[in-house]
Amino acid sequence: MLLTCALLFPMLMPAALPQSRVARLDGGSSTGKLTVAALESISLQDASGDIRNFAAGEVLSLKPGPLPELVSKGEAFLKDFDYQNATNSFEAASGEDGDFWLAPYASLRHAEALLAWAQQDPGRASEAARAFRAWTEANTDSFWLPRAQMGAAKAMAMSGDVDGATSLMQKLSDTAFEKNLGRHVELQVSLVRCEAYLIGGQAEVAEARLRDLVVKLDKAVSDPKADAGTLGLFLTMSSHAKIRLGDAITEKDGAGTASSYWQGLADDRNATSDVRAAAWIGMASAARESGNLRQAQMQLAKVIATLPASDDVMAHALYDLGEVSKQLGNNPTPGDTYHQRLLEKYPNTSWAAKVR
Repeated sequence: MLLTCALLFPMLMPAALPQSRVARLDGGSSTGKLTVAALESISLQDASGDIRNFAAGEVLSLKPGPLPELVSKGEAFLKDFDYQNATNSFEAASGEDGDFWLAPYASLRHAEALLAWAQQDPGRASEAARAFRAWTEANTDSFWLPRAQMGAAKAMAMSGDVDGATSLMQKLSDTAFEKNLGRHVELQVSLVRCEAYLIGGQAEVAEARLRDLVVKLDKAVSDPKADAGTLGLFLTMSSHAKIRLGDAITEKDGAGTASSYWQGLADDRNATSDVRAAAWIGMASAARESGNLRQAQMQLAKVIATLPASDDVMAHALYDLGEVSKQLGNNPTPGDTYHQRLLEKYPNTSWAAKVR
């Protein structure tokens, strides 16, 4: 008996388009058609038409979908550090017809691309701040409002408006509490505010606030009752806060005084690779300050050779190694070799901007 064509060649069904995805604090995720993305609530509709509602306080993140072509192109350009084309793509996408979330999401990504661009070109910080400001004024009840305001604060601090940045974060902190947006939002706001003080040269204030925040984040990481979905976020934030605390101590009291703090982090068995790498960089700075250039060089080389740290930490190590090598007469490797490696591997970091 001859088999029918249908049996020989089963009908190929079109692949389902990626849907919007909600990452929940409990560690799970939900997908569906996004119908509401408000500050206090999110709604997804499944294939059968049923609606599932989420309080914003139980949501870790929201990724809308399917993304139109211009947004996807913008993301690809941004990944390749092509900021001009990324911002153009997002801006064009924000003017297209589409789902209710398209215009606010695309214009938010436009502002965030400008903020990323500002890491290479500090002159873009003011432009990013204006873009975030326009976005928040037009989207006062959006789920992404806290994210946009934190981006705005970073851009404002980078452009010199530290008071405006910290004031905005105080307002957002109040909103997060009043609207029950979740402890993760409150802690993120606190970290952004600390960074704004540090960017603005207010190291003493930053140190005091960071010491308090590190304690809170360590408690959040070790809390057995904490939501499963927040553990990774809190661990990342804790690592970042500890590194920034060391930076604040260094800026306020000098690398020599900060060396004991960095040594404590280096000896901590529970420290992440980012924290340990930053600690070694801090100890190398102390050695360099005291004139022990060869010791500093070896310490920095150890970071690059043995620790898989984040882009910013690795870029810092390469920048400092290049500087120390130049002080040692470009021996045994020219300092520019490390700086060129920095530009090639981590072009979107502030350290790359310093080299340029």
